[in-house]
Amino acid sequence: MNWFTKYKDKLGIRYAAFEKLFSIAEERDLKIIIETGTARGKSKFYYRKPKVNWKDGMSTLLFAEYADMVDGTFWSCDIDNQNIFNAYHFTQRFTYKVNFAVADSLIFLRDLSTTIDILYLDSLDGNISGANEHQLKEAEIAESKLSERGIILLDDKGAKTELSIPYLNERGWDIIFENDQQVLLSRK
Repeated sequence: MNWFTKYKDKLGIRYAAFEKLFSIAEERDLKIIIETGTARGKSKFYYRKPKVNWKDGMSTLLFAEYADMVDGTFWSCDIDNQNIFNAYHFTQRFTYKVNFAVADSLIFLRDLSTTIDILYLDSLDGNISGANEHQLKEAEIAESKLSERGIILLDDKGAKTELSIPYLNERGWDIIFENDQQVLLSRK
């Protein structure tokens, strides 16, 4: 986990959740990562390269680096082509381990034909109407594709997780870490 400490000052409240996630991932040798909602970064001017925005989390960069280190595979899905372009820019040095999809996350997860070790559900911001229902639908679609030793990280605790946490709890997923922003779950 030494590789991850360099992000402590950048991630703020999200650091503890990602530290726990990557610690478990290393222990369990988890290598297949799926993320819905990619790192957007920020762009002041359309013609300039996007900038890393750590306030936005930058999970895509973290997952790309982890996949590179463990010889894993990482997929990031977002409905916005500009977000995918930005995320591609952030992860260029890891591109042979990173795959991007411009798609609705529900369709992407439905059509996904691989087992998932790490699932990060972060599409739709929590302040968007219907975000709760959307995250629940993502969980319903992806849950059967998760490996026995897999883990799920949910973003925007409370704002998006009110339906997905009870659903996952009923299906044998326990909360193993939570803070004000994120919830990490693993099978019982």
